[in-house]
Amino acid sequence: MQSLTWVVIVLAMVAVAYLLRRLQIQSRLLASLQQEQAGLAAAWHNHPVSSSHIDSLGTRPVIAIEILNPVQLAVAESPFAGAVNNFAPATIRRIVYHRTVEILRDELKQKGVEAEMRIHGLT
Repeated sequence: MQSLTWVVIVLAMVAVAYLLRRLQIQSRLLASLQQEQAGLAAAWHNHPVSSSHIDSLGTRPVIAIEILNPVQLAVAESPFAGAVNNFAPATIRRIVYHRTVEILRDELKQKGVEAEMRIHGLT
């Protein structure tokens, strides 16, 4: 009986050591991803979308909309958005822009407006 107890203790210790090692690997990966995400976010903010591809539309008028408070809008829709923004702000921004297009499309359709909408500059 005592030897069985020691076997269980040793197996538990091996399992704990394995889980701690996995935790360490995951922590490093998370830190790396957060650093990469911070770099991407900085690049996004430092290099705004060029309108040169929009200018290629010719003489047709274009309405450009930049959402200045995507996080606040997302948090108003879902309390989880603030937490998601901590590790995936690009995802929050993408969701807000896509949702905005849906809302605009529905509203314009109700008014009888035929419009083409595209999101430029989102990755």
